[in-house]
Amino acid sequence: MNGQERRRSPRVRAYRPVRLRKPSTPGVLETLTKELSTDGLRCLSPTWFPVSTEVNAEVVLSDGEEPISVMGRAVWFRMVPYSDQFEVGLSFHSMSEKNKRRLSAYLDHLTLKSTTVPA
Repeated sequence: MNGQERRRSPRVRAYRPVRLRKPSTPGVLETLTKELSTDGLRCLSPTWFPVSTEVNAEVVLSDGEEPISVMGRAVWFRMVPYSDQFEVGLSFHSMSEKNKRRLSAYLDHLTLKSTTVPA
């Protein structure tokens, strides 16, 4: 790795519920995101995802609202030290325009909130 950032958009620290489903496999994995961007996410998983695995992700941005649904691909995974958990990096490749707008607005809100200092 050359140390250069390859992401098209910055990730924001966000701990949100996410449901992952592999299209060819029954069952749903419910976990939490650790980082989120308009192009992908990092989340925890009790199981590993081979690189290039197609994944449908449903991310809950706000309680009481419909989750956003996106198709993605696992681009990396690693074991969490001293744990039986993995971290998985997903790159999004298919999302509706409505969900893109919702996700972008949510991330803008988080970014603004983290840079605002109370008086």
